[in-house]
Amino acid sequence: MTVKQRMFDSGTVARNSLGDVLAAITSKGNGLLLAEESEACSLQKALQWATDLMFDNIVVEVDCASMVTAINSGTHSLNSNLGTNLLDSHNLMASFTTCRLQHVHRRGNSVAHELARRALQPEDN
Repeated sequence: MTVKQRMFDSGTVARNSLGDVLAAITSKGNGLLLAEESEACSLQKALQWATDLMFDNIVVEVDCASMVTAINSGTHSLNSNLGTNLLDSHNLMASFTTCRLQHVHRRGNSVAHELARRALQPEDN
């Protein structure tokens, strides 16, 4: 796998049980990260955001199936940035009354994908 300096972005959307949008946020960062590490960093930020908003029962949908498998099975290694971020996310998940992590294809959440895409665009002055 190639590691390179790159920008990464994420879009997070909070919805209620009816699917109505309650809140949305974008974030971006850069670093020497693999794609999975960027995904794990974004997950950690989203979980912290949900904690800050004092949500209690959440379902987190992400488009990285390997990350969902790693967290749900507890097979993440702590010998990498990925493992550290996944462990931190796992610990944040335990702070909710209910927190379920599940995989969805990117097309399954077009709003979050569009937010992530826009996070990398230059800001208006």
